[in-house]
Amino acid sequence: MSILVVSTTIILFVIGLIGTFMPGVPGIGLIFAGILLYAYVDGFTAIHFSTVVALLALTILAVLAQYIGSVWATKYAGAKTKALLGTLIGSFIGTFGGPVGIFAGAFIGALIGALLEDTPPYKALHVAALSIVGIISGSLIQFFLSIVLIIAFLVAIFV
Repeated sequence: MSILVVSTTIILFVIGLIGTFMPGVPGIGLIFAGILLYAYVDGFTAIHFSTVVALLALTILAVLAQYIGSVWATKYAGAKTKALLGTLIGSFIGTFGGPVGIFAGAFIGALIGALLEDTPPYKALHVAALSIVGIISGSLIQFFLSIVLIIAFLVAIFV
């Protein structure tokens, strides 16, 4: 395998791991891109196509974890439908605002949704704050799933 491909794969892994804690950065997507690059250049011999497809499914699950984590934490805080939708929409829109955007988007979306449901302001703030806790939880899940992807990659290469 070319040193350029191996180096690029390692760089994508490192940036991807860091990116799992930076909302708006496709951390686990970069890790998958490194795996896909290596597999493609290698002709899918060390990492078979079926393995790449399974790792893609895991990657998609990890991406959803960030959004689902935020909604789950908001629901745990006692949010109703409008607050949950606000959290989901706000975090998605916030993704385009960089690392701070997803936190701000989820917080503002949950807050507006809760207030539209006539939730008392102190409770609406609690709901909004827990939406951020959910995003952090989702990032942790992404980080651990990223480690699983890298381990699966290493096992496929060396075993």
